[in-house]
Amino acid sequence: MARPTIKSISKRTGYSVGTVSNALRGAKSVKPETRDEIQRVAVELGYRVNLDALKLRTNKSYRIAVLVGVSTDAPDEWEGVEFTRILAGISSAITRTRYELSVFSVANSDDAMATLDRIVGGGLADGVIFTATLKNDPRIAYLQDKGFPFVSYGMSDSTRPHAFVDFDSQTAAFDATVRLIRLGHRRISLVNPPEDLIYADQRRQGYENALATARISTDPALIVSGPTTARTGKRAFQTLMQLDDKPSACICANEAMTLGVLSAAAETGVRVGPDFTVISTDDLQLSRYFVPPPTTYYVPIEETSRLLGEFMLKCLDGADPSETQKKIRATLIERQPDIPAPQQALTT
Repeated sequence: MARPTIKSISKRTGYSVGTVSNALRGAKSVKPETRDEIQRVAVELGYRVNLDALKLRTNKSYRIAVLVGVSTDAPDEWEGVEFTRILAGISSAITRTRYELSVFSVANSDDAMATLDRIVGGGLADGVIFTATLKNDPRIAYLQDKGFPFVSYGMSDSTRPHAFVDFDSQTAAFDATVRLIRLGHRRISLVNPPEDLIYADQRRQGYENALATARISTDPALIVSGPTTARTGKRAFQTLMQLDDKPSACICANEAMTLGVLSAAAETGVRVGPDFTVISTDDLQLSRYFVPPPTTYYVPIEETSRLLGEFMLKCLDGADPSETQKKIRATLIERQPDIPAPQQALTT
């Protein structure tokens, strides 16, 4: 079988040899949809470009960097399990392009900044994807100042627009709180991520807005923050049970925290359902196996992570930020019956 050439791709697609050549080298003069079609056909025919030569001509690395946070505080904890699925989604978005992923593990903010400096300064990638946006996030400010393409998994408080994909944390927390209020709960706790994260603030706002709408005052003692681990959830429940006026329900920021709450409740003889109601957000569908399985707000992580890759490609093509911003609303999954709040406060 003859080796595929630019001419054979031109014959298959109907585009001129010049258009095919420009599309295969990623020229911006070719419409994105045309470029995608030509590159797809090239892959189908088994066409292989001399990538080393292409890199020299275009001064590009054809790599997309993904920063992955690695916890050093609790290496034995369930934290960051979703990263494998995020990487899979990004990979699926770029699979028919020349781009490859480069994963960089970072332990903290200083480590992330040093890594970004190496990536940008050393030409190690053409764009960056990262998660867990912070208040006054230095990564965002740095990349914007450098004019370097990036997509964040999470909104930011930057005054300059940028590409992002986000789960609508504020709405999920609001809806979860309203759901519990309608069941008669008045002492509702929030087990939240670290307060320097943007989405922690969003969840708190949604929670407090729902309480205010129902004319219920916010009790700071019912809000417990910490790393998104099962250990945090367990400690949060233990702390909440020490209050004189105990909560009858809680909203957990993710499944790991929920698992910790369920474990602590079982150890202290509190029956989740009849005695205490738990709702989880940021669901990855693993909580269906918990005992008892909690009601959750499901996040389609495959969709969100695929969009990260798609938006990254658009950013590399020079797309306007308005074309690369998306908030995704969670889907309620009812795994527990709507049991009204207990009339008596917990005495554990």
